[in-house]
Amino acid sequence: MTAHSQSRMPEEPHDVSRPEPHHVVPYFTIFIVLVVLTIITVAVALVRFPNEIVNVLLALLVATIKGCCVALFFMHLKYEGKLIYLMLIVPICLMLILVFALIPDIVMTDPGSSSASLHLFNAHPAIYNPH
Repeated sequence: MTAHSQSRMPEEPHDVSRPEPHHVVPYFTIFIVLVVLTIITVAVALVRFPNEIVNVLLALLVATIKGCCVALFFMHLKYEGKLIYLMLIVPICLMLILVFALIPDIVMTDPGSSSASLHLFNAHPAIYNPH
């Protein structure tokens, strides 16, 4: 045998596969976290802050945390390679472009118009509390 043939790894036989390593996922813990975050979401919806931007940012923060928990653990993205995170960058950039492109439309909506329910920053209190 030559030195070159000794350094090569033996080939895996055809039709043979090795099982993936088993990852222990704390499903019950993630379930409790999602329940607590859902309770926080309901509390934020019931207790309105004077500034509507705070309400929107809190709702987006809680939704982002919940989405990350679902994607990382239930979709097993936490245990994937680095390429999956690189592929995640493009949709996130497109989402940010869409959100920031729609902000002027939301801010400039006239509260007295027929689309007043879309106006987040100066919405009439009757929209949220019809009592």
